[in-house]
Amino acid sequence: MTEKANIKNLFSQTAIYGAGLLINKALSFLLLPLYTYYFSPAEMGMFNLVQSLWLFTILIYLYGMETAFIKFFIDVKDEAERKKLYSTTLLLLTITSVIFSVIIYSASGGISALIRFDNPVKGAMLIKIMCFVLFFDTLFRFPLLLLRAELNAKLYLYLTLLSLVINIALNFILIIFAGYGVEAIFYSYIISVFVTFIAGLAVTRKFLSFEFSFMFARKLVIYGNKFIYIGLFTLLIDIAERFFLKYFYGEGCVGIYNANYRLASVMGLIIAAFRFAWTPFFLNLEKNPENKKIISEIFTYLVFSGLLLFLFFTFFTSPIVKISFGKFSLLDPRYQQGLSIVPPVLLAYLFAGLFSALNVAPFFANRTSYLLLIVAEGFIINTILNFILIGKYGMEGAAFSTLITYLLMFIHVYFVSQKLYRISYQWNKLSKLVLSASTIYLLSLLINIYVINEIVKLILYIILISVFIIFSDRTNVVKLNSIKTIFTRHA
Repeated sequence: MTEKANIKNLFSQTAIYGAGLLINKALSFLLLPLYTYYFSPAEMGMFNLVQSLWLFTILIYLYGMETAFIKFFIDVKDEAERKKLYSTTLLLLTITSVIFSVIIYSASGGISALIRFDNPVKGAMLIKIMCFVLFFDTLFRFPLLLLRAELNAKLYLYLTLLSLVINIALNFILIIFAGYGVEAIFYSYIISVFVTFIAGLAVTRKFLSFEFSFMFARKLVIYGNKFIYIGLFTLLIDIAERFFLKYFYGEGCVGIYNANYRLASVMGLIIAAFRFAWTPFFLNLEKNPENKKIISEIFTYLVFSGLLLFLFFTFFTSPIVKISFGKFSLLDPRYQQGLSIVPPVLLAYLFAGLFSALNVAPFFANRTSYLLLIVAEGFIINTILNFILIGKYGMEGAAFSTLITYLLMFIHVYFVSQKLYRISYQWNKLSKLVLSASTIYLLSLLINIYVINEIVKLILYIILISVFIIFSDRTNVVKLNSIKTIFTRHA
């Protein structure tokens, strides 16, 4: 496969995974008007805190098995061994997930008291429901992971679409017609992932043998162990500010912050799609003699894509979410005071993606312990920044804490990676991208100050984005003709 074909193949995979993630995570946008209309900031704040607990605890349920499973599934070429690996993974996770859920269910009252919810009884109830969410959320991932390992992105997309349709339908039914509270969000998710899990087992049935291999179980746990801590520290960086905001300002502030954070999570979807495609891609690329050149080219296109998305969503998020449809708007007016956090959160997502792109070197050099060191360092920095900035600057302080943390982590991993596995990145092109995007962003700030007419503003923003794209093409930083083929599969 040629260098261009490799790059196009990765980005076509990213596009399909991105569509899958966008479809599934579209709930963040499709249901945001529903949630912010029917639930108060305080109610959403309570849900967001339990959701943050869910996102943290799922890493314990998975204990690094996602990365370990993909690694060994790609390495094992014999189909019989792959069957044994797949079944061992599912059986092992079923047993441990039941144990974890029983423990959390029994301790739900104590956990609620520890978080100090305004309504501790409701908090305990949501935590009990969360136990079922965690169980099904753990298992349903692995048929999808198998499809990723096989680079079967289209089938992954179909299963994701199935999950979305069920989830959206149930949210509307349970909230509008059945009158449920925020617990309806959990109920809808449980049913949607359960159905998706059954469908996933059906499409991956050729790998189901119901065998349990203690050898594979041991290898999976040992290899995945280090990724538990990497995942935990990374997630703490992403969710810790919610608890600081509750401590300083209350659950209502958490609800407003998280609603606006969701708006910026479009960048997170693209980055997550890239990660989905990137891990199996570069693991398969390790023996390719051209891998350094390919990785360098991909990094340039990733920076271009990230900066383009940053400019687009920074310019257009605020006017779009303020559009109203009768009683509804994309973001209820009670939540719009948090729109100022969108630009720094977008940049934080971008640096998180660039951090992931540089993880190649520690994997190739078998020195992933460096990643643990860097994310642990990031967690410490983030905690200090949260404490200092949130108390003084509120939601903006929380957003900038996350941005600064990921920027410092990116810088650190770059220097570590260059020592482990030196890659000549295209810094001449990258500097042009950063300089042009920064100039355009500064011009947009001036437009926002001095131009009053909203229509004129939007026209000027479109011109600025067009200038960024044309400049990048004319200076040979990226080629528009290449971008047109991103969505095409190549052999």
